[in-house]
Amino acid sequence: MSNAKRRCCHCKEYQLKDSGLIIPAGFFCNLDHAMAYGKKKGKAKRVKQERAEHRAAKVRLKTAGEYVKEAQASINAYVRIRDYGNTCICCGAQMNWHKLGGAVDAGHYRSRGAASHMRFNLFNIHAQSVKCNRFLSGNVVDYRINLIKKIGLAKVEAIECDNTPRKFTIEYLQRVKKIFNKKTRLYKRKFRDAGN
Repeated sequence: MSNAKRRCCHCKEYQLKDSGLIIPAGFFCNLDHAMAYGKKKGKAKRVKQERAEHRAAKVRLKTAGEYVKEAQASINAYVRIRDYGNTCICCGAQMNWHKLGGAVDAGHYRSRGAASHMRFNLFNIHAQSVKCNRFLSGNVVDYRINLIKKIGLAKVEAIECDNTPRKFTIEYLQRVKKIFNKKTRLYKRKFRDAGN
């Protein structure tokens, strides 16, 4: 008889190897432990399947507005990481990039309310201080002056003249979210690697 011991997958007690059951699921002290372990694993599979069904139902019930919010949040996060370390596009003030809770906004030159078709245009969105974006209603005059310096007069006039209505499909919004989440991860990795 061997003195080798193995740990039971169910009760986690060590037993002599010859005194228990060895099945494909693992080692067990006795048949009751093997059956209890099987029931527990079956329940875990059911819970996992129910969660997957719940996630699928949430996706099916998602409204177009929720897709727009997710895509906008994704592109805003990208703009904040793209412009990391820069000053405010409007007032030129140094921003607190490390403060939690949103000290830096992704501000739109042409607001989402006035020109919702421009909400995903990257030339229209830049890092902006909370003061300028929220309390000074975008500080549009200074925004325009500094935007011309940053991207040029031709592009600013193109943004101002673009009044072509756009209808964003759910597939387009999902693609925007996916692309900009990936770009954000790449920028974060770039900054992390540069810090080492």
